[in-house]
Amino acid sequence: MKANLYRKPLFLCVLGLLIAVLAIGCNNPFAPELGNPASSLWTDQVTVGGLLQNFRNAYNYADSLHYADCLADDFTFFYFDPDENRFDQWYRETDLSTTGRLFRHFQSIRLIWGSLPPEVENFSQVDSLLDFQVPFNLTLDDLTPLYGFAHFSVYRPAGDRFQIVVWRDDF
Repeated sequence: MKANLYRKPLFLCVLGLLIAVLAIGCNNPFAPELGNPASSLWTDQVTVGGLLQNFRNAYNYADSLHYADCLADDFTFFYFDPDENRFDQWYRETDLSTTGRLFRHFQSIRLIWGSLPPEVENFSQVDSLLDFQVPFNLTLDDLTPLYGFAHFSVYRPAGDRFQIVVWRDDF
């Protein structure tokens, strides 16, 4: 009978503590702010700035799927081949494969875009091909950063998002 007298106050104490914890919730003053859960790193790419944000985030987070979404089906990449002393090119599948290897090889990738004029960054007109140049800084692991200019031609079909049709790098 004495055992029952000790169990009832212990049960009430545990129950009261459980109710108090549930009522207070998690109120850790050291917990980070969650921010707006509706916000995202990724945009809907309806502006050129949104496309470049997704492109940058795809590089910085080594996200091949989001990177692929930035490239049009008829995408072409132009680069300078110093051995041949001329520009060469490759197409979407080769670029996706090459960029995927880059993402897997380096532990830290940091792409920073230079500034764009607001009329380019906010451009959202459909069925228009827009050509522009943006400076960039690309750092791979602890290697010397690469500085250059990316020349892009982007297109947004009606009811769709911007994608890169042509990209030419100039270092």
